[in-house]
Amino acid sequence: MSHSRSRVLAAGVVLTGALAACTGGGPTGDEAPQSSQRTQAQTGPEISDPRSPFAVELCALLPADAATSLGLEPTGKVDDSPKISPDTSDSCVWRSADRHTSVSLAPIKDRSIQVYYDNKSAFSDYQELTIAGYPAVRANQGDPAKDGFCVVFAAVSERDMLFAFTHDISKTDPCGLAQKALEASIPTLPPAK
Repeated sequence: MSHSRSRVLAAGVVLTGALAACTGGGPTGDEAPQSSQRTQAQTGPEISDPRSPFAVELCALLPADAATSLGLEPTGKVDDSPKISPDTSDSCVWRSADRHTSVSLAPIKDRSIQVYYDNKSAFSDYQELTIAGYPAVRANQGDPAKDGFCVVFAAVSERDMLFAFTHDISKTDPCGLAQKALEASIPTLPPAK
């Protein structure tokens, strides 16, 4: 397993554990009750223009021109590494030609951003944001400036989220990269029905 992939897996395990604590599930989060998740999804902030990240193909979440403008190859590939958490779908990853930078995007079903608001103390790096007019959180266990990894979640509807995970070997601005990827992706998502 590559160093990069093992870091992604480690970040996913920590993230899953933190969210399991948030939702009352066990160590892997698999035991999180569905009714608890739905209640949380209904208590989050109102989204006036809900979007559906599930209505587009996974690797169409980031338009080719946006990927190129971020210094990435225009076409993403479905990520074959382990899922970040049990309730995420697969992710698509876009990489720079030199493989020093990557952005992964994945939709998350039936999770409200409220779970992050209510459990901000679970993250050593936490910031509430607005991205493309939607509520978002930067929620990391480590220090993105030192680690070169960043996780940002955007609520695109009251119960669906779009997740960005970035890796930047130069450690210049992995969170800025995640935000820019979400800013480029969200407006292209079709309205939720």
